[in-house]
Amino acid sequence: MSNIRIVTDSSADLPQPVADALDITVVPLYIHFGEDTYREGIDITHEEFYRRMEAEAPNLPKTSAPSPADFMKVYQEILDEGDDIISIHVSAAFSTTYNNARLAAQELAPDRITVIDSRNVSMCLGWVCIAAAEAAMRGDDRDEIVEIILDMLPRLRIPSFLETLEYVRYGGRIGSAEAFLGTVLDVKPILAIEDGKVVPLEKVRTRGRALERLAAMARELAPFEDIAVMHTHAPEMAEKLADMLADVHPRQNILIAQTGVAMGGHVGPGAVGICAVVAK
Repeated sequence: MSNIRIVTDSSADLPQPVADALDITVVPLYIHFGEDTYREGIDITHEEFYRRMEAEAPNLPKTSAPSPADFMKVYQEILDEGDDIISIHVSAAFSTTYNNARLAAQELAPDRITVIDSRNVSMCLGWVCIAAAEAAMRGDDRDEIVEIILDMLPRLRIPSFLETLEYVRYGGRIGSAEAFLGTVLDVKPILAIEDGKVVPLEKVRTRGRALERLAAMARELAPFEDIAVMHTHAPEMAEKLADMLADVHPRQNILIAQTGVAMGGHVGPGAVGICAVVAK
């Protein structure tokens, strides 16, 4: 094992048992319902979050990044244990999380902390953290781990469909997709992340058609090193999509998980997506 520790943020959607097993430190984002503030994964569960979001609509929750002080506290504890840090975070186009982590690293120990913008989110970020942590446990040094990370980033794919445009428009994450999608209310937009930003792919009319298109996209991208089906309070659709992907990846190796509340607040309930690492 090397003396490198991996740090990420809660938008990576890492299952807690995985983070614990690989000694990955997860810094929580914040969720705000009016004047109430919660730390993702600590003060509020996914079920509580989605229940409250639906109950309080149209007043939607907001999210905010961990502060530089939050990162400094986490970093200092790890540095005091004698370990160096590789800190991997959600796309800087989506959040100030990466910039706040970078500020903290520069303040504390820039020679011992490497901060990387994954240019992605959810389990696409999560897969990178897992690979980096596994490399650290094998004894790889900092440069070797960074090389693994940089090799993975161009191979991440995250096609997803949303039940509604309401949440992503409110959160300001829709970018160039706004003009493409227009004001049609009954479409199921299929989006992706390219170069760290949300881009539109297609418009379909039904959930069934959206799942079919995601499965078709996966077949075009296959084979995969890793793949997850992520959802926002839509487990049945996620299971259905995973079944549809069994011809491109072993079904038992397809992770199904609920997207964390920080991301769920931006895309809203009913979204389903694929987070995959395309094989070399």
